Amino acid sequence: SGYAILSSMRGTRTSGIPPPGDRGAMSTLSQPESNSERGVADVERAKWRATYSATLGQVLATPAADVRDSAERLSGLVRAGLLKFSDLRENPDRFFEAHRLLVNHGFEQGPGFSIRFTVEYNLFAGTVLELGGPAHLAALERMQADGTLGCFALTERLAGVNSGLVVQTTATWLPEEARFLLRTPHDGACKNWISQGLTATKAVVVADLITRGTSRGPHAFLVDLRDAHGNPTPGVVLGDMGEKTTGNDLDNANIRFDDVWLARETLLD
Repeated sequence: SGYAILSSMRGTRTSGIPPPGDRGAMSTLSQPESNSERGVADVERAKWRATYSATLGQVLATPAADVRDSAERLSGLVRAGLLKFSDLRENPDRFFEAHRLLVNHGFEQGPGFSIRFTVEYNLFAGTVLELGGPAHLAALERMQADGTLGCFALTERLAGVNSGLVVQTTATWLPEEARFLLRTPHDGACKNWISQGLTATKAVVVADLITRGTSRGPHAFLVDLRDAHGNPTPGVVLGDMGEKTTGNDLDNANIRFDDVWLARETLLD
């Protein structure tokens, strides 16, 4: 699964790549709330719940006309900042309550928007939160402010039920270039059924890292799928998986990478 991949990647060091600056570990000791503090917190939670529920009601008041309409609605919700990407770590109670509130609204129109929401907040932003360094986390804050949409590019065409265990997309570190070369080596390694893959401008791409001619296993990279004008970045080829039996307000893509150059900083380290 994607979560198993993230667990295996977390905390690893990769031979042959200059390490970034180490992050100091931080721990926070929570103190028991007093009755008055708990009362204030309950009032704030109730206010947030009412505001967020009302906003979801507006966002989902009518069915989306198409995938672009659905994507624009999510982008606006992200940009509003009522639920922050960082809430997954800093305010998990709010984060998961937002999902429960979404269920109350979203499934009336089918699963499309709910899946889109989960891809954005859990798989895309959640992976950056878990694996990213300080620069990645700062970039994630800017993405929130801009309403940037992302996707999680793990599943490959020939992986089948072993999705997450079979990763044949490669990211080769070339010291002479001080960059990675991201490549889909054959059609079976195309990223497949990537939710929000057509409308996203960013992607967390899981690829087999190659250094000094040796496979280092799956690693995650923060990749630009589209440029500032909305065009696919050089070497990124996007395909539409087509109509489904349900959830057609959600786009699903196949993605291949034909020698896409990645800066050292794109590695979620």
